[in-house]
Amino acid sequence: MNIFDFAMQMELDGKAFYEKLAGKTADQELRKVLVMLAEEEDKHYNIFKKLREGKGPAAIPVGSAHSNTLKAVKSIFVELSNNAEHASFTQDERSIWVEALKIEEKSEQFYREKAGDEQNAETKKLLTMIANEERNHIYLIDSVLTYMKFPDTFSDTAQFKDFQSLEGH
Repeated sequence: MNIFDFAMQMELDGKAFYEKLAGKTADQELRKVLVMLAEEEDKHYNIFKKLREGKGPAAIPVGSAHSNTLKAVKSIFVELSNNAEHASFTQDERSIWVEALKIEEKSEQFYREKAGDEQNAETKKLLTMIANEERNHIYLIDSVLTYMKFPDTFSDTAQFKDFQSLEGH
């Protein structure tokens, strides 16, 4: 199995994982985060599919998708902080997000290792870009875990303030 086939399967597995969790999550805002993560995994899958089909890294659109994700995340965290007094999470709910965090950490590590081994400069750049997106997923999930641990004071955390300052807003 080549790197693109392996990466495609990894991304499909991630998408299925997030979709399954979204179907089981009662909190509307956290469901939005899971759906967004599933969409990100699908986007990555399609990038690797194009690469496998020989369309080359230059055929992969790189653009505003990242900033749209950041805007969506900021909006979600504002809603989470506004609804914090009603939030209560079980250990099982938190453990699902811990599992998601571990998956994203493994994905980032995989893409960084493959980027380090890659000889083609454009493919290396693309793998690094996806590793960076996985890093953003890690930060996002870590922020969700912070929210779940401290829902009443989440809006006072550095993570919340970091999301508020992204993209100049």
